[in-house]
Amino acid sequence: MDRLKPATDPGEGQGQARPGRRSFVCRLGAGVSAVLASAVPGLASRRTGSGVGSGGSVGDRQGLLEDELQVRRLHETYEMLLDDGRYEDVVELFAEDAEVVFNGGVFEGRRSGVRRLFVDRFRPALAGKRTEVPPGLELEVERQPAVVTVAADRQTADARFACSIQVGAPIASDSQLVRMARLHGEGIRRWWEGGSYEASYVKHPGEGGWRIKRLEYRVLSRADYRGGGSRARPMSVPALTKRFPEDPEGPDRLA
Repeated sequence: MDRLKPATDPGEGQGQARPGRRSFVCRLGAGVSAVLASAVPGLASRRTGSGVGSGGSVGDRQGLLEDELQVRRLHETYEMLLDDGRYEDVVELFAEDAEVVFNGGVFEGRRSGVRRLFVDRFRPALAGKRTEVPPGLELEVERQPAVVTVAADRQTADARFACSIQVGAPIASDSQLVRMARLHGEGIRRWWEGGSYEASYVKHPGEGGWRIKRLEYRVLSRADYRGGGSRARPMSVPALTKRFPEDPEGPDRLA
């Protein structure tokens, strides 16, 4: 069972800078905003270039730019909550009828499939935290620019954000050494993945602004990280093949 696990320790302060681990995002032209208005209060946020067109009145363009910024802040909140290991809070960023596509599976519904993915599957492996791209694989990941497009009626939006994360899955062994490792929260094989989040959003004024409607995690590269970043080698990972409830942490359907 694949588990996302980016590389920061839970318990780090919210909004703290992580220059080394975030250098990949900085190379995409990211900057930090002081206030997060419409997602989770108190978290810093980051935005890149604008995806809003020049048509319409000044008021229309301003409204679209404001919505674009809120969507970017929502994604930044999503990444920061994963960095901090706050998986229950991550789930609250999704719409009730949201779905997440991950490793060949589709997880449906905020309180069912989406929660099963983040809380049951990701949390045990401290999944979703960002890490640097291994040497030699930077260009392939950096080809994914950050783009946000808000619909003219300002009720929906689409976006793509690059990601560079650490992933993990339990070691399939019943040896005494592995059992002892599991008792100490270990026994997990970890690797690096780079790719993009392809997302769509919907505006819910009654629920505090924008929510994630659909999130698809697309992998461009994987590399074994056990020998260190400079020794990382490409690798493959099997897609999910069992649905819930046969797999207690599995998807509602296969993609």
